[in-house]
Amino acid sequence: MSRRLKQRPLAPVNEPVSTPSLTPTPPAGESFWNRRRLVLAVVLLLVVHLTLAVRSLVEENPTIDEVIHLPAGITYWQTGKFGLYHHNPPLIKLVAALPVLALGAVEVPFNDPSWRNEPQNKAVFAHLFQSDNARQYFELFARARLVMPLFSVLGGLVIFLWSKRLYGPGGGLLSLALWLLCPNILAHCRLVTTDVGSASLGVLATFVFWHSLQQPTWWRTVLAGICLGLAQLSKFSMVLLYGLWPLLGFLHLFTGADDESLTRRVGRSLGKGLLILGLSVVVINVGYGFEGVGIPLGQHEFLSQSLTRPVPPGMWRPPSADPLINALHQRRVNRFRGTWLENLPVPFPKHYVLGFDDQKFEAEGVPANLFNPQIESDEVEGYPVYLNGEVRQKSWWYYYLLTLVYKVPEGTWALFLASVVILVASPRSRASWFDEITVLALPVIVILVMSVLTNINLGLRYVLASFPFVFISIGKVVPWATGLNDRVRRRAAETFLGVALAATLAATLVITPHYLAYFNWVSGGASNGSSHLIDSNIDWGQDLVGLRRWLQMHAPDEPVGLAYFGQINPNIFLFRSEGGFPWFLPPPRPGTIRDDELPPRYRKQGLEGLKFQPGLYAVSATLLQGLPWRVYDDELPRWLPRSVWAGGFTYFKELKPIDQIGHSILLYRVTPAQAEMLSSKYWLPPASREFAGGRK
Repeated sequence: MSRRLKQRPLAPVNEPVSTPSLTPTPPAGESFWNRRRLVLAVVLLLVVHLTLAVRSLVEENPTIDEVIHLPAGITYWQTGKFGLYHHNPPLIKLVAALPVLALGAVEVPFNDPSWRNEPQNKAVFAHLFQSDNARQYFELFARARLVMPLFSVLGGLVIFLWSKRLYGPGGGLLSLALWLLCPNILAHCRLVTTDVGSASLGVLATFVFWHSLQQPTWWRTVLAGICLGLAQLSKFSMVLLYGLWPLLGFLHLFTGADDESLTRRVGRSLGKGLLILGLSVVVINVGYGFEGVGIPLGQHEFLSQSLTRPVPPGMWRPPSADPLINALHQRRVNRFRGTWLENLPVPFPKHYVLGFDDQKFEAEGVPANLFNPQIESDEVEGYPVYLNGEVRQKSWWYYYLLTLVYKVPEGTWALFLASVVILVASPRSRASWFDEITVLALPVIVILVMSVLTNINLGLRYVLASFPFVFISIGKVVPWATGLNDRVRRRAAETFLGVALAATLAATLVITPHYLAYFNWVSGGASNGSSHLIDSNIDWGQDLVGLRRWLQMHAPDEPVGLAYFGQINPNIFLFRSEGGFPWFLPPPRPGTIRDDELPPRYRKQGLEGLKFQPGLYAVSATLLQGLPWRVYDDELPRWLPRSVWAGGFTYFKELKPIDQIGHSILLYRVTPAQAEMLSSKYWLPPASREFAGGRK
């Protein structure tokens, strides 16, 4: 055969020559989504999302973390100092504080020692802010909360654009719908907290970086660096991007087709990587107003074991008013002090460094022998955590996996599992392997790090950063379903897709507006949620105003025994136009509260021998399951809470609730017989229990 016969025939003059596409060819069904319909669908989804979020944010009061976030953000704007609650970076708090500052008339307790002293006492400061602004407290938070869904809208648009590029317009809409209609996203997108804002900025930054790898230009590199810095200003967990991006860049470098020599590609990639890194550091410094940039590494007082070492004999250590910090200072010291790195200037702001150290300290846990030198073990204890009926101070490695099983809607789970099968079995429906790895790498890393490398089991919100990427990956279900050649199979696949998405929407509508309390049907639903998980998974102090509404309707003027898991003193209603309600703290179980922390009503007699009174009681689900926390009593001058140890109010589990407020506060009508039973079981001296009512 001649050389000429081996050549491919030329295309006719009027027929375009086909070229390989960089993205999958949309199936025929995707042609339905012209530009106008696509825009209308996106706008409709955004409107539904904002409507659901706004309705919820005005019905539920500020949660535990919000109570601190907002006043901290106000101080950042008013003083240019970022020490108060440096536990999280400042960006989300700064954004939330803007509409509140625009109001003008806000009282901030700058004269209190909780602000003036180091370290600043964030809890005391937040309670003083609460008492100073009691008349408009909930309104201030409503204003701040109204801007929070803008982050979820931003995240949704990025999810849509990225999924659309990989899987077509139908895939983009599916990914967007899963994000905007997810009850867990709706739960947190309306709060003055960092979780959804960080997830949105994280997916934005990674999308821009991915785009800069696909179509490399210097301006895209600059934009990637800026977005990376913004992500770091939202939450410290975004530091994972500093490890993920180089891996993705390395993978793209050696898998992408490029005619340039490897040496030139490596050199250019290193240059762009350094530019991204440098710009992100600049953005971080700008976000903190350059406060404390350049402080030598050895001058910082660290707490985490990673950044400290045992104190050498004879070394002086600074005392602290905080007992925990004081104990740590006497045992641990900055590991770089006295080394050749001691005088190295740190290119980050002071409170970015100290805040990261705080987070690292909490992730590692507290040494068990910190307050008891007789304990020889080096084991650590973290936050008190709860899972499936057990409270302990050491995390479970499978906690977040179970949390996802309990709190992700069944319809979303079905779509996710289908996308995994399609990823393996249907090459025509997936993007390139590099694109798929880019989308799925961060969820795997986040869940792995939180499950294995931390000692924090506090809620699904700690892995929300993985949600945008998982939803993007699920987008491939649409081209798979619409691209099936067999009509019957295609109809069945499209029906599956529609039913799964409808199930997710139904799950969200059923729990509206109490999204924090969402649990899927398989786990038993929201009413059974606290048997599995507590804290921010169901009860974050959000239903105090809901309790007040219930009392006004069902038990006006009747005193209620209230054990409340939150950071808003119920006395706040006495200073507001709607008026308060009579309440008192139920008696904690003996041995779960210090004598000097007892409310006056119990201090004279003490808890031993106390006679429990019948009547109406309201108990937060988290306290019902035995988590130690700070609770309030009705002594008006005392705004600050009292500490109750584990199990203080678990005796209410022996009773059946008559109602629930938002699934987070349970109401009990205690009869005289039940009160006598509880008294004899928990408060009578052991010798007397045998004869109380003839029962042991």
